[in-house]
Amino acid sequence: MGLRLVFVLLLYILLLFYGSWYPFAWSAPGAPLLAFLHGPLPSHWDKGDVVQNVLVYMPFGLLLVACRACRQRRMHFPLAVLLAVLCGTAVSLVIECGQQYLPARVPSLLDVAMNATGSIAGALAAAPFDRHTGVGINVFRLREAWCRPGPLAGTGLAVIGLWFLSQTSPLVPSLDIAELRHALGYLYRGVTQPSTADPGKFATLLCYQAGLGILLASLLATGRPLLRTYCVLMAVVFVCKLLVAGRVLSIELVAATACALPLLALVRTFQPRALATCGIALLSAGLVAYERQQGVPQLPWQPFNWVPFAGQMESLSGLENILEFLWPTMAAACLLRQVLPFHWQDGAAVVGTVLVGAGMFLLEWLQQDVPGRYGDITQAVLACAGWIVPWCVPREGPRTAAALAAHRH
Repeated sequence: MGLRLVFVLLLYILLLFYGSWYPFAWSAPGAPLLAFLHGPLPSHWDKGDVVQNVLVYMPFGLLLVACRACRQRRMHFPLAVLLAVLCGTAVSLVIECGQQYLPARVPSLLDVAMNATGSIAGALAAAPFDRHTGVGINVFRLREAWCRPGPLAGTGLAVIGLWFLSQTSPLVPSLDIAELRHALGYLYRGVTQPSTADPGKFATLLCYQAGLGILLASLLATGRPLLRTYCVLMAVVFVCKLLVAGRVLSIELVAATACALPLLALVRTFQPRALATCGIALLSAGLVAYERQQGVPQLPWQPFNWVPFAGQMESLSGLENILEFLWPTMAAACLLRQVLPFHWQDGAAVVGTVLVGAGMFLLEWLQQDVPGRYGDITQAVLACAGWIVPWCVPREGPRTAAALAAHRH
């Protein structure tokens, strides 16, 4: 598991360089290499840019702390946090120095500071996932009491976490009462004027909400209440959507959640294979419905984008877009791997990656005929990445397999 984490960390570092140096139009710098370190800070701080610089380095800090598990002699958590901050700052400095050779980029000491802040925030966020920290001990006790054992179940919980982030990022609460009133007014108008609701959006969210609930049902320990747990999770998301700046609680999401409850009450009695089949079908239908929704008709037609992540590096909405295409295929892969015999799993991982990639590419290509939408190769890459991750999780050992068998029966 440790070597896999190291590989993921290195891949993420490459993505940081890729996203920070794109479009790679190099030229001679107009100032000394490290001039940005002692230059004046910008007079106006763009909140979105600051939050983005913090958020993109949080996974780096989290992965670096998690990678200490691959060492035979485990590094102490505070030392791992310090290492994450130092490495995050070093990577940021190298990237900012390289940006001086890119006229389209503006290196800044503020960016380095925000990247370092993101690294330490991500490193501290790893504490609940570490059994050797005080917080981690309590979190693992709670997980053992409520969820199935094994690394695959942990991956499923991570998928739910990604979905939560896709709904609540950038996790920056707004203390402006006027914004809260506006958010409540938007929801009230949706309730009093149901004709304004978007049927396509409702269909997409209904499939996603039901599929997410089925994934949750496959993760909960025997005897734990599915519907109450699902309602608590959704209530937290609803509150966050009202309080987080830039997020909107739509009537379509509330209605889809309510309509998913009777479906979850029905399918929770299914056998594991039937449950997984329903979940995969719903998630697939939701992804297709999302891809066929119309965008903003006023937007001009754009050609198919062949450059990965070209459209996701401009604003915080790019992070939301990335998460939207990661979690559904990850959830589908988790559901399938839970019920598929071991000797079929390698083939399912390969064949599934091909089918997911081809299907997603076809949907994106057809978007060129959908008003207000355009095709993007990034979505196919993200869908394939989401599908691959759960198959990289180590297989359960004999004790975990016995516990899983007891849970299923």
